Amino acid sequence: AGSRPLARELARRPSRAYQTRGRHAERRCHSCVASRRASLCDTTDDMASAPSVLVVGGGRVGTYVACKFKSAGTTGEVVLKGSPASRGVSSLQPFVDAMCAETGVTFVRDYEAHRDRVFDFVFVSVKTYDLPSVKAELDAHGITPKTAILVHNGIVGPLFANAVRVVIPQSYDFVEEAVEEAETQLASHRKKRITIHVKNEEKPWVMPDTDAARAVASLLEASDMRAVADPAFPYGLIRKFFINGVANLLAIVGDCDCNGLLKNHRERMERLYEEFVLVLAAPHADAFAMLPEDFHSVVFDGLASYGEHFPSTKMDFDAGRALEVDSLNGYVVAQAKRQGLPAPENEKLVDEVAKMVRARDLLRATPARDEPR
Repeated sequence: AGSRPLARELARRPSRAYQTRGRHAERRCHSCVASRRASLCDTTDDMASAPSVLVVGGGRVGTYVACKFKSAGTTGEVVLKGSPASRGVSSLQPFVDAMCAETGVTFVRDYEAHRDRVFDFVFVSVKTYDLPSVKAELDAHGITPKTAILVHNGIVGPLFANAVRVVIPQSYDFVEEAVEEAETQLASHRKKRITIHVKNEEKPWVMPDTDAARAVASLLEASDMRAVADPAFPYGLIRKFFINGVANLLAIVGDCDCNGLLKNHRERMERLYEEFVLVLAAPHADAFAMLPEDFHSVVFDGLASYGEHFPSTKMDFDAGRALEVDSLNGYVVAQAKRQGLPAPENEKLVDEVAKMVRARDLLRATPARDEPR
């Protein structure tokens, strides 16, 4: 409790740049998409053909990005790399297969057909604990990205040269939607199409204001995905971290969606928030210098915008998958230890989730009484 006045003081510093730029960045003229597609050629003059794209991570985000590129016709070959066959087939794979077949995306489970290749853009959309193995696998097959784009939760150290870190405010879900009879030209038959529903689609992907990031943003915009290379990127990164940090692991403990967190776990989220401010102020001073006066509201209003959506880490827990902990609340615990600061609420949450994961995995590994051994 003693740290709260300091935390509030830091969190209420006036914004130096972000509020004005942020509002400007969220204004978009949809009629400009066609001209952006045309100007993309200028960005890629040094490429012999349309840019080649490799998307690593065949989940919701990776599938969405790969299919958007191919549908927009702004790229050459688009390869979507899923999990290796040794991991088994995900329950989402039929949706991925349907969208790739419809758009012409090449889906692969290994890199054998793409050894020693250079891709203009490599989008990496995997869990943070998989990033080292992704880098090792690319290196082992001689695959070189001219620009690597990293889409993930939390904060991790650098792994790729010429990398662009991206913050995305969206959530993605596979859905089936009916195709109008006029589209199918079969009056007696209604067809269904697999697509991805995007929450907060009107908000841009945000990345640093660098030459590489501007090229990525141009490609995304030309492909009808909002994006902005913004000098205030450090603020966008820390804002996203705060939203993920107060919600993702706590949703596992509370067994609820974002609405449920706000309704039933607000006090605990407030304590997590206060510790974030205290612990992260020094290592992320550039971002904290940009915090708007209403940053607290920004964080919790941002979480509220997800409504009934379950945080991705909660969905991973329910599906029996490994969790991103070290790049979320575990990152806060590690930073607190480095600085000699207290972070008891984050430590407690990390410990609770670790115990729940062990109990979950033990239950799954233990045969039921009537199950043959």
